[in-house]
Amino acid sequence: MASRFSRGGRGGRVKNKHSFLVKARKYARKGLYGRGKNVDEETYNYFVRVMERLKEEFEDEEEKEMFVVNVFEQTKGKEMDLICNQVVSKIMEKLLPLANNETLEFFADLMLKDMRIICTDPYASHVLEKVMRICLEKISKTNPDDGKDKHSAFCLKWLSSVCRYAFNNVEEFISDVYANHILRTSLHCLSGIELDTLLMKSYRSRRHVDHTEVSSSIPKYESEEFITMLRDFGERFASWPQLHDMVLSQDSSAVIQTVLFCLHKTAPDLCKKLLDFIVKDILSAMQVDDIFSSAAIVHTLETCLTVSDEEIFRQLYQSYFKGRLKSLAENFDLKFSVIKLLEAVKDKELFTEIFEELAPAMEDIFAAGCGNVVLSLANACKRLSTLQAKFLQHLMETFHCFTPEIRQMKIVPLVSRLITYEVAEEPGDDKPAFNCHIIGSQIVQTLLHFGKPIKIVQSLLEMDTSQLRDLLCDTFGSRIMDAFFSAEFVGEKSHDKLIQKLEGNFYTLATSKFGSRSLDSIWRSSAIKTRISIGEELLQKETALQGNYFGRIIFESYGLPLLKRQKSDWKTIQEKESKKRKLFADIVDPLADGGTGESSNSERVKKKKKSKS
Repeated sequence: MASRFSRGGRGGRVKNKHSFLVKARKYARKGLYGRGKNVDEETYNYFVRVMERLKEEFEDEEEKEMFVVNVFEQTKGKEMDLICNQVVSKIMEKLLPLANNETLEFFADLMLKDMRIICTDPYASHVLEKVMRICLEKISKTNPDDGKDKHSAFCLKWLSSVCRYAFNNVEEFISDVYANHILRTSLHCLSGIELDTLLMKSYRSRRHVDHTEVSSSIPKYESEEFITMLRDFGERFASWPQLHDMVLSQDSSAVIQTVLFCLHKTAPDLCKKLLDFIVKDILSAMQVDDIFSSAAIVHTLETCLTVSDEEIFRQLYQSYFKGRLKSLAENFDLKFSVIKLLEAVKDKELFTEIFEELAPAMEDIFAAGCGNVVLSLANACKRLSTLQAKFLQHLMETFHCFTPEIRQMKIVPLVSRLITYEVAEEPGDDKPAFNCHIIGSQIVQTLLHFGKPIKIVQSLLEMDTSQLRDLLCDTFGSRIMDAFFSAEFVGEKSHDKLIQKLEGNFYTLATSKFGSRSLDSIWRSSAIKTRISIGEELLQKETALQGNYFGRIIFESYGLPLLKRQKSDWKTIQEKESKKRKLFADIVDPLADGGTGESSNSERVKKKKKSKS
């Protein structure tokens, strides 16, 4: 199956952490001591041993600190050569977070002296990014402005200097495959905005990253200086005439996208200025076919959708998507632009127009291997609280279970596996095991969160018990239970019916890796009486349960030894846990629903009771 647009590469890093040492030793046996700056055999092998030691346990923090200090003593005078070596630079990245304040300051100052070389080096640039993040983390935990913590003040001054240097050299750095990452990290650090992992990764490494993943959390430091630097940079960037050419390049396009995201949260006026320029001066001058044939421009277009107001969003939709949604949604590379459109649409009337073009094409979209477009359509229906019944009807028609009406009870087993009614009902004894599809599972989860999920609930409850058990023991199917027990409009009666249907199967669930996850969802939502019933059923196979890895965990975490010995004490503990959970839910729910007090929560409870299926 084809991957999304290849977004280029950053060059030569050893990516697999598990095999890093294996590869390093393999290079050494061949007389290769890492790409980039040459290091001698002795130095190379020394750092491989350092990496091996870091993987082992230290007796205490003092021993670890002494070890790290000693390593940095060995690097003095050779730092630049070392951080420009492919293998050694990676090990330095592991060591720097463990360095004491004095060592970090020495190292950071050293890097400032050769910024141009470091920013444009395939390996040293990674080390610079690491130090930037370390410094940001340190200042986020202290108050460097009060002058009491000199190290924190140093980190703030140093980080500001690096970001300013990157911004002052934007014309050169934006087109450099390595230096443009320093630009992106600078924007990331100053804004504190969570960015998509793909936006911060090198293009080559993005092939191995989940497209829905967000980047690791970055510390946020509120600073007037940071905001001022961002605004100054944003003003210059939005007026930069070379943007016409930059939007065509994969690497520089990623910087443009990062600027848009960061300004969207920190300086919306400048984001609007830049967005207007890109949409009205750059994109409007291009042919639609040219836009969708360029990975760089498509990704810029997707970002424009995400940060746009309703006026710009409508303009983008009408200019580039209207009438083309089906063909875009069926293209494995271009489907992501449709997903971004669905994630960003806010106007119900406009969404209806999008829905009416996409919904009838569901079967073709699935056939093209682009089911995540249908998932995004479902999520938009849920988010905007509209067209949910129509979506379900189109979905049933897609899986050939809308008519006759009796087939509708098959919707969950069909969608969860992404197979049509005819395929599922093929005669024969050699039917394949119940294998859930990740997209199918996610669609079912979303359907359970619709305003009226009764048909999905009934479909689950009508499933053959063995098939339901297989669903709950499946990697992706187990996630459906999380949605079933957390969905606002799935009532307690439905919960009880499902649990009753599973009686006699709790041991099978408890001894399965993913079945035990499903059982946890059931257990958390069950009343004490139901827990006793589940616990007593499990105790009937106590020996076998304790002989299984997952069963042992269930046995202990559910307190089954105490249930066996002293049911009254066990009930007391369970009741206390339930009260704690209920108290926590009462505190969290109003906040999660955007409410501010009791009235908001009570309205939610009334609504839930009224809509129980």
